[in-house]
Amino acid sequence: MKLGTNIILFLFSISLFAQKSTEGIINDADTNEPIPYVNIGIVKKDKGTVSTEEGKFEFEIPSGFMNDTIKLSSIGYQPKSMVVKDFLAILKANPIITLLPEITELNEVVVTNKKLKEKVVGNKSKSKKMKAQFSYAVAGNEVGIKVKIKDSPTFIDKFHVNIVSNTSEKVKFRINFYNIKDGLPNEKIFKENIIFSINVKEGDFTLDLEKYGIVVEEDFYTTIELLENQKKEEEVFFSAGLLGNTTAYRYTSQGEWVKLSAVGIGFNYTVKY
Repeated sequence: MKLGTNIILFLFSISLFAQKSTEGIINDADTNEPIPYVNIGIVKKDKGTVSTEEGKFEFEIPSGFMNDTIKLSSIGYQPKSMVVKDFLAILKANPIITLLPEITELNEVVVTNKKLKEKVVGNKSKSKKMKAQFSYAVAGNEVGIKVKIKDSPTFIDKFHVNIVSNTSEKVKFRINFYNIKDGLPNEKIFKENIIFSINVKEGDFTLDLEKYGIVVEEDFYTTIELLENQKKEEEVFFSAGLLGNTTAYRYTSQGEWVKLSAVGIGFNYTVKY
């Protein structure tokens, strides 16, 4: 993610190691059907990607990471981890990697008879001078904010952000919700993929989430994840502002989260509690 007007306030680091290109397909172990949008990456390193809608993936792995751990994870499937050199050996023998379906409990249905209050929480910036964008067009690039709730349960109705400019109207994104550990995003708390595109060139964008029945009972992180590599000419800039709710980002899938307290990306939510 980049922030700033004409000045980039921070950038992700780029590895200078020699690279080994790797590619493959991720399938469901039971049906042999491709699994779309799987997060694949070297744990706590800035190397990874997201599988395409057809389950295909391709990215480069620095030669210095051969003894690190690579992890594959997707909502609805058991995660798979292994040493990078073993992962490459498996792919060399067979380019298809399989994940086992995970039996998960349905999201709890919360029923209440109290009259709910409505509130907008998060960062409400509509600045055109301070803005943020995804960097380097890497699938899995993710950025979001910490949201504090006033009461439990809290129902998430809508996501809002002000778009400074947008030429990536066909690019797909995923919205994620995480619980918090050590002040950073930890595990996903909503077990359903919410995929969308941003069809607003400039101005307010709203994503209706009411039909998903998202309920939180404590403070959480919410992020937007880039699912497709953007072309250089395709960019989306979000409004941002100083201070506000804490922003966290990671360069790509399974990478290490970084917290940025001084700048808040302009994500906010309509909630009921």
